[in-house]
Amino acid sequence: MSSDNKFGMLRKLLRALGLSQQSADDVVNFIVDLLAGERSNSSEAAVQDFPYQMRENFLTPAELSFYYILRTAVSDQVIICAKVGLGDIFAVKKDDPSRFRIYTNKIDRKHVDFLLCEPKTMQPRVAIELDEGWS
Repeated sequence: MSSDNKFGMLRKLLRALGLSQQSADDVVNFIVDLLAGERSNSSEAAVQDFPYQMRENFLTPAELSFYYILRTAVSDQVIICAKVGLGDIFAVKKDDPSRFRIYTNKIDRKHVDFLLCEPKTMQPRVAIELDEGWS
């Protein structure tokens, strides 16, 4: 099956999100190359123009260990999302505009280590924050 057929739905979704046809094709081609283990020099050069680098480990060793145990325990009953921002889970009520920024600041730049979601709806069910400093 060609990548056009496999990634047709992704292309349609990217187009629905407002990407041009060329941009959607570029994203899909990048994913295909990544899955095939190929990386073009032009994409690596573009990444090097930014002052960022990939973190060595997305999850700490404790988080990774917990993730594997959690994945075994919950099987396919929930979807496990890692390092989810509180602002992605909660929305501040807008009924008090004078306090909106105060409440927004309380959850900005904070996350939970794992969020367990309902598989069909991705509705959050349980949030888990590991306390790695505790012995």
